[in-house]
Amino acid sequence: MENVKKQYGVWTGIAMVVGIVIGSGVFLKAGGVLSLSGGDLKISILAWLIGGLIMVCSGFCFAVFATRVTKYNGVVDYVEIATNKKVGYGMAWLITTFYYPIVASIVALFAGQYFFQLVGLNVGLTDWQNFIFAFVILVLVVLLNYFSPMLSAKLQISATIIKLIPIVVIAVAGLFASLFLGNDVGIINAFTSPAQNYTVNFGEAIKKTAFAYEGWVCATAINAELKDSKRDLPRALTFGTIAILIFYIVYYVSLSACLGNEQTIVEDANAPIAVFQKIMGNLGGILFTVFIMISCLGTVNGVAISCCRGMYTMSCRGQGICPEKFSKLGKNQSVSALSCLYGFVCMVLMLGVWYLAMHGVWIFKHLGSMDEIVCAIIYGVYITMYVYIMKNFTDCKPFTRYVMPIIAIIGSIFFVFCGTGLYQFITTGKIDSLIAFGVFMLLFAILMFPCLFFYREKKQTSPEETA
Repeated sequence: MENVKKQYGVWTGIAMVVGIVIGSGVFLKAGGVLSLSGGDLKISILAWLIGGLIMVCSGFCFAVFATRVTKYNGVVDYVEIATNKKVGYGMAWLITTFYYPIVASIVALFAGQYFFQLVGLNVGLTDWQNFIFAFVILVLVVLLNYFSPMLSAKLQISATIIKLIPIVVIAVAGLFASLFLGNDVGIINAFTSPAQNYTVNFGEAIKKTAFAYEGWVCATAINAELKDSKRDLPRALTFGTIAILIFYIVYYVSLSACLGNEQTIVEDANAPIAVFQKIMGNLGGILFTVFIMISCLGTVNGVAISCCRGMYTMSCRGQGICPEKFSKLGKNQSVSALSCLYGFVCMVLMLGVWYLAMHGVWIFKHLGSMDEIVCAIIYGVYITMYVYIMKNFTDCKPFTRYVMPIIAIIGSIFFVFCGTGLYQFITTGKIDSLIAFGVFMLLFAILMFPCLFFYREKKQTSPEETA
């Protein structure tokens, strides 16, 4: 194994947490969550609070692990310690082959959608031209991460700052909405005037909010490259997740305050653009489109940083495909070329799956929510970590050892319950989500099967640092 360079500080870690989570989800899911909440902002905010609580408590537990363990790839290291090497290896394969590529490819598509909107071309999310654009974006971010990881980190920090601008603008606009937008809007009106003729499907709402908060775990992929990971990673996870929860709640209340609940649902993904147009006219719409495109690109870059390191972290354990080759770093001593290539192939593969899903091809038509389903599966694995904290971290105070892990376990179980479609089936009798989960598990089994041939029982010889 070749040791990577210690090159990142706490601000890069925070930018990874905030910058990846605040991507497309924050801007695109407001209307969907509100409609699934029966058009009632109070129920919608409850869904966002539950999703945020799952994230904050999970991030806190990860931070506890981060103060004690510094190896190759945070989340994989923690799962391996909480269970065993086989489960840790499976987790590494899962996030490298499924999780990172699914998220990176779908957000690249959203970036393309806003790019074409900005230049005035009639190219939508599902058009083939947009898939070509997304492919080019994936190529560029992978090349950037391999040849200039520090530039990639600076891009991440810059994109994080830029994407907070529209959230702040909408927050301020929502606070004063009734003063300059009319008496039919405002915060009080948003909470007291639900949109009509919408049915509550709280399970689907939770699934969407939990996914909109997802991505923070990608920050643990640069665990070995942080200058002081035992200090900086816990800070990044704790401060980053709490900041995101505050940003989201303020943003969604302000959005409904500016537009009203009915218009927020009708506008859906276009809702924040509508707010900017109300404030600044067409120029405002153009500015916001630029902001959200940069926001999406920042998320793609952040997830690609993690994806490019996935196979390398397996090779450091003597596992995966040809570990002796995948563990060789490039000249910058930061990233393995073969690991980058593997991550890129997985992202392109998932881009192809998205194309089939969006065009309703065969059983792929049921995979339109696979980004949310894979998150639910991963949260199920996290439960092993929370149990481990309660059983083994005997020197921690009760709040750290029991309260936060228990809340994280309850939240994760509920998320898994929603992600599998069981909650929706029990509460509404609908089986659409169950079918989607079943089809996803078929794809999951096919792509996870090869990992069985690359697991090695031999004792790991790579050095590790644990407290």
